Amino acid sequence: MKRNPVMLGLALTVVAFATAVSLGWLPMYPARADTTPAPAAVTAIANASRGTPLQSLLATPQARSYQQRQRFHNEARDFFRDASSLGPVERERRAQTLQRQIDGYEQARELSAGESLMLRIGLIQATVADPARQKAMVQQLAQRYRADAQRREQQWADRQQHDPRFQSYKQREQIVVAEVMAMQSIPSGLTRNEYLRQRLQAERERIYR
Repeated sequence: MKRNPVMLGLALTVVAFATAVSLGWLPMYPARADTTPAPAAVTAIANASRGTPLQSLLATPQARSYQQRQRFHNEARDFFRDASSLGPVERERRAQTLQRQIDGYEQARELSAGESLMLRIGLIQATVADPARQKAMVQQLAQRYRADAQRREQQWADRQQHDPRFQSYKQREQIVVAEVMAMQSIPSGLTRNEYLRQRLQAERERIYR
């Protein structure tokens, strides 16, 4: 069965984190926040170039959401940078705040599972001193994300099974594969696999358009 590439990518990300932890390496949060503008921010910049007042642009929900998210990433970066120098109470307070923010962004699907996983691993690193306990907690976290990825992939597969377009594609796939494998020569100087990929891509585009 065709696998959801997004779910497969998440599963591989979780496995990679779990493997890294088993080798004793814990990835820290990046040194700087991602400053790539969101699509809404790009639109706002374009509007500004056409004379839209900047104050009006900054007051839009999209702009406020973008600014809040940038502030969140900056606060996370600062916390992970300064955590070792903070007192226990302040460190725990800021970690709990970040934990709630991660929960909210993840539930709103404004953070990918991979981003959330890395942030949560960073919080464990910053707040748990015992390396053995760190490792156990990260492994447990990775198992949770891996199970969630598998659950989502199964849900996607179940939906595909009830999608008439998917069923139509699978029928055509068998026919196309049989045709290409029976060909004595492949056109355009392509290899058999390259030609098969082109034919199947054309079938997907025709059925799902």
